[in-house]
Amino acid sequence: MQDPWSEDLAAQARRAQELGSALCACDGYYHTLWGSLRVAGVNNTMKGEASTLAELMSPFLRDGMQVMIGGSADPGVLCGIGRIYAPRMPSFTVIDKCRAPLLLIDEFASAKGVACRTRHIDLLDLDGTEQWDQIVLHYTADFMDEHLRDRLFRNLAHSLAPGGILICATMTGASPPADRRPEMEAAYIARATALLKDSPMAAYACTPEFEQKLRAYAACRTIRRLSLPTAELICDLARDAGLRLLQMHQTARERRSHAGMDVVDTSSIIIAGK
Repeated sequence: MQDPWSEDLAAQARRAQELGSALCACDGYYHTLWGSLRVAGVNNTMKGEASTLAELMSPFLRDGMQVMIGGSADPGVLCGIGRIYAPRMPSFTVIDKCRAPLLLIDEFASAKGVACRTRHIDLLDLDGTEQWDQIVLHYTADFMDEHLRDRLFRNLAHSLAPGGILICATMTGASPPADRRPEMEAAYIARATALLKDSPMAAYACTPEFEQKLRAYAACRTIRRLSLPTAELICDLARDAGLRLLQMHQTARERRSHAGMDVVDTSSIIIAGK
């Protein structure tokens, strides 16, 4: 019996490049490049915090749940949550405002026989007419402008069924100085370029088109890091939306050097109930 949650990262990266080039209008060519950067090991993924998520989520798992994943670049979050639920098989919905990752996820779910549907909608437009037992955000809040995060959490609270659970993993911590932005972008591009050379996407990564897109990606990534939320802010947003904070966990991720600065990424996971 095949593992429904196994991924062919190289094939996904190639397909994401095709779909992204045709359909993605997101800043920094995000969905066009994500698969290539993931297969090369450039970016952190869900793998590093999977065991922590599994431990925190375990009290809230049951059969027959309706689970919504809010924002996803590829099938990775779906697979990560699917492994946590196994051998249970919830009914999944993945929502994103970009069609490119949704088509990639549709193809994956169809090939694997996974019960997953996709909805092309902005999370900021949710109105509570459809509700889920659990909603999972994996770094989605990091992509929201600061003034929109309150609206995001209120919409998510309306979209939880009575007794529902929100699981939110977010990059948090002190933001680097804004004047270091050019150095941070250059350091990220150098690291990505080195790792991509030894990846299945090496030939594509050497093209002028990819190099131009990588520069735009690095710029958008750095801008996000300049406005990281704090764990306390995420907890306050959940409470202000009418949710009860059930658990909060912070994990220091990989220590890296960015433009001469020693940086430790911190992942904050909150679980809140309706």
